[in-house]
Amino acid sequence: MKNRAFTLIELLVVIAIIALLVGILLPALGKARQSARQLKDSTQVRGIQQSMVVWANNNSGEYPIPSRIDTGNTTVTAVGEAKNITSNILSVLIFNGNISPEICISPAEANTGQVQKDENYEYNNPQNAANPAQALWDPRFKGTALAVDNQQGTDAANVSNNSYAHTVLFGKRRAQWADTFSTTEAVFGNRGPAYTANDQGTYPANGRWALLNGATGTGSNTLLIHGGRSTWEGNIAYNDGHVSFETKPNPDGLTYTRATGTPRAVTDNLFVIETDEVGATSGQALGTTTNAYLRPIGQATVSGTSITIQTWID
Repeated sequence: MKNRAFTLIELLVVIAIIALLVGILLPALGKARQSARQLKDSTQVRGIQQSMVVWANNNSGEYPIPSRIDTGNTTVTAVGEAKNITSNILSVLIFNGNISPEICISPAEANTGQVQKDENYEYNNPQNAANPAQALWDPRFKGTALAVDNQQGTDAANVSNNSYAHTVLFGKRRAQWADTFSTTEAVFGNRGPAYTANDQGTYPANGRWALLNGATGTGSNTLLIHGGRSTWEGNIAYNDGHVSFETKPNPDGLTYTRATGTPRAVTDNLFVIETDEVGATSGQALGTTTNAYLRPIGQATVSGTSITIQTWID
């Protein structure tokens, strides 16, 4: 009896079926991986926010405020509120064991060339501190990829040990940097791109925010963390402890009140200081507005009662 082998046509049919199955399964596998990254990232955002709550429970309800922790300037020599930058805030939590350096890097991070885990965090006598023996955190930790954010360090620019953004804790927004239990106060989450008016503007007439043209807007790496090339999506933690996966920068449940216009209450962009808010003072929007504004802060400069910040947008 002769053994029967596959014919060429049968072999081609099998190959075609396998190719078809691969074509069907690959997108599903890609979506599964994306969902897994989004879920893990949500867990990390919640973990950091909860660590701030734990800190607040032992510090009069306030999240870490470096200027109130390092009053003796033993860690950094920056003056007063100039200490309240992302590097110092997160480093306080790491130094005290509330979080670890790896949790500061999102599993969905798109800018892996600049955003890297701090492999050499110093938990004891950090050598870059003003007084290592009395240091309250490691000031070499970097919250942004800006050169100016390493207040006592000597590391090169263009490297960040952090993926996330947080409430800018200056002016009237300082009250939100606390365990307020508010469901509508966005406090921590994935960083975002720049929108029209370069982070300061008024609510757009059509209700749809346009990305700023250029590397920090339409070309921003932050769009690729969870969204697409032209849309931002991300995990945001609120002051009541819940984390929501937002599919646009101005979530429907987050609003602010305009001084003029109809309607008065409109959705709030997480990454823009809306200068048409009730109570905003021209030229001092950073200190006189309370609408959501989440950014990694690289530098804060204090001059009298005026504060200027430099944020990182990649």
